Amino acid sequence: MHAAAIAAKISSMAKRLFDSPVFRSRPLFSLPQVIFFLVIAGAIIIAVDLNNRAQAGRQVGSGEEALQVQVDREATRQIELQATLEYVTSDDYVASYARNEGGMILPGERRIVPMLQEATPGPTPQAPATPDPAMQARPWQAWWRLLTDAPQPQRRAAQQ
Repeated sequence: MHAAAIAAKISSMAKRLFDSPVFRSRPLFSLPQVIFFLVIAGAIIIAVDLNNRAQAGRQVGSGEEALQVQVDREATRQIELQATLEYVTSDDYVASYARNEGGMILPGERRIVPMLQEATPGPTPQAPATPDPAMQARPWQAWWRLLTDAPQPQRRAAQQ
């Protein structure tokens, strides 16, 4: 019975609220307001689209300078390669290669080959091992050395 009373009370409160002047029967927006909002929304969409197109138009020409520099560099490289090709196919290159790389000589010439005498290496002297002062130090002396960078305290003969 208690639940039915609560439901009746809620129903009467809802009826009073919806019958109040806050909830009117006229529409929320008038026709001129709806048209105004649609025009504003259309203008925003068109502005965003025009902005995207303008950015795309700026990006079209942005790489042109870099590509022109690359084309100029490759044209220079092509000229250098053509000059190299002409030299490599000439008789001067063949003669130079035969003398310097192939070891050939012309008739009437003598080849002189320098002979290097290599000295026989002697045994490498072994350096004496450097004693590690940390191995001879007490733990507190090693820590003192690590923390202060001061010379390691010397052991006294009486402490041993």
